Amino acid sequence: MLLKVVYSIVIVCCSSLLGFIFANTYIERTKLLNSLLSTIQMLETEIVYGATPIPILLEKVGNKSRKEIGSIFFTAADLLSKKQGQTFEEIWHISVSKETEGTCFNKDDIEILLSLGKNLGISNCEDQTKHIRLVQEDLKRHYELSILEQGRNVKLFKNLGFLLGLSIIIILY
Repeated sequence: MLLKVVYSIVIVCCSSLLGFIFANTYIERTKLLNSLLSTIQMLETEIVYGATPIPILLEKVGNKSRKEIGSIFFTAADLLSKKQGQTFEEIWHISVSKETEGTCFNKDDIEILLSLGKNLGISNCEDQTKHIRLVQEDLKRHYELSILEQGRNVKLFKNLGFLLGLSIIIILY
């Protein structure tokens, strides 16, 4: 009897933990998008007021960013400094593809990030600023949607994990 109680507690705890893990992806995505918005704002400020070369600019912005986002900028700066004959767009694509693996960004978020690299470094300051602002608008929309998704799904997954554990216990015993 005591063994059944212990197993039941373990099952409920494990399934609840699973629910918390799934719920955390929504929370983490919202945090990442918020941090990305701040990083893009820093990038715009550096471009407008700093007139800094792109590799140095990327390192500066990467240093001030959250780890997951800063790694994108560091990788791009590193690839740029190697001077392998690639365009910035290709380097940015490699960097974003490599560094967003395992993050909570969805496909649309990554597409927005990739679009940032298309005009960066190849046009004048004014055009780059316009493009960055368009990217910011897209990111703001995604951020607002992620807040809505978070509100809906976090509680759902937490409760679902707990209820899954209870239903497994009922089926087993």
